[in-house]
Amino acid sequence: MVRNTSFFTLLFLIVFSTPGCDSVDQTQRPSNPILLVSIDGFMNEYLDRNETPNFDRFIQNGTKAEYLIPVFPTKTFPTHWTIATGLYTENHGIITNSFYDYELDARFSYGPQEGPNDERWWGGEPIWVTAEKQGKTAATFFWPGSEASINGVRPTKWMDYDGSVPDSVRIDSVMTWLDPVGDVQADFSTLYFSFVDSRGHAFGPNSPEVDEAVREMDDLLGHLLNQTEAVGLRESLNIILVSDHGMAELSEDKIIFLEDIIDLNDVDVIDWTPVAMLRPKEGKTEEVYRALKEHEENYSVFLKDEMPERFRFSNHYRIPEIIMMADMSYTITSRPFFEQRGIIAATHGYDNMEPEMRTFFAAGGPDFKQGVVVDPFESVHIYELMAYLLRLEPASNDGDPEELLHLLRR
Repeated sequence: MVRNTSFFTLLFLIVFSTPGCDSVDQTQRPSNPILLVSIDGFMNEYLDRNETPNFDRFIQNGTKAEYLIPVFPTKTFPTHWTIATGLYTENHGIITNSFYDYELDARFSYGPQEGPNDERWWGGEPIWVTAEKQGKTAATFFWPGSEASINGVRPTKWMDYDGSVPDSVRIDSVMTWLDPVGDVQADFSTLYFSFVDSRGHAFGPNSPEVDEAVREMDDLLGHLLNQTEAVGLRESLNIILVSDHGMAELSEDKIIFLEDIIDLNDVDVIDWTPVAMLRPKEGKTEEVYRALKEHEENYSVFLKDEMPERFRFSNHYRIPEIIMMADMSYTITSRPFFEQRGIIAATHGYDNMEPEMRTFFAAGGPDFKQGVVVDPFESVHIYELMAYLLRLEPASNDGDPEELLHLLRR
């Protein structure tokens, strides 16, 4: 159920109307700027096995979650859009990274020509739009969905995604936007890094290549922290580090060939693996579902209306009638595709409660407690946290405005 959080202002007054506090002054005081940083595919456990002095320094001076629980399915676009909007997948409509919308008669994909700039795909209101609508300045250097105008509103600064832009250039650019004496003076900004995820897919989460990527990310974090100090933001900038999903190793011994179970002519496959989303042809739903149910081994299959509530993945017209979820490390594919391309080393998208899909959250800055590790929480609450820190009235969302207040100095 989407929450209408119009009581936010009342909550804010209650929190700060304690003895010795002037609630009027507190609610009117300027907010500290936020930098939201996404490290795609960064498993929580990566820090445990690598020397990461800059992550260690950041965490010691801030707050870290034991782990972060992403939304289902654990794919890049749904999970990032949940962080930005505070909505579960079924309420924002970005159901996977690539899909066909039969009402729009159009395909969404992360390619430059299919979806990211088109407002029709993106349900909900992202935090940068909430900020701009309420007089704040937002600047996004890559974030899935930030290329699109939402109800006619864009960030003051935004970039079409270009993976060739060096990561250090991304940091330096954002620092000029956040510079308190610069031209933009952003209240909210984003950064996005993809290379840890790319190495995970190519080599697997337990590979030396991923460990090297983690150390590279640590160096970049060090550069970010140094730049923060150089522009005079060390005492005022709240930095939130997040990731979108984990990573699971795959095996050619764990393959489910869909055509061995059903006639592929009876369905349109909206997405393949590890969550196969199937739209049966007219009159074929019962037959397809029965066949999948009879052979249910190394996967689970559900009718859309019977999806367990915890997935929050049934209440949107883009979600097709049948959902087939592979067990951890299994791949759903077709024989021609497998024979032509095989499988990659690792992937994500599985059940969001599986340990391999757990991900990372840490935050530091003037508003966050220091040296604290908190219990795991769902990524759907981060939007409310950011709205609270920026003194914004949040748009309707699924997050709980009180869920993460224990992270903050109050």
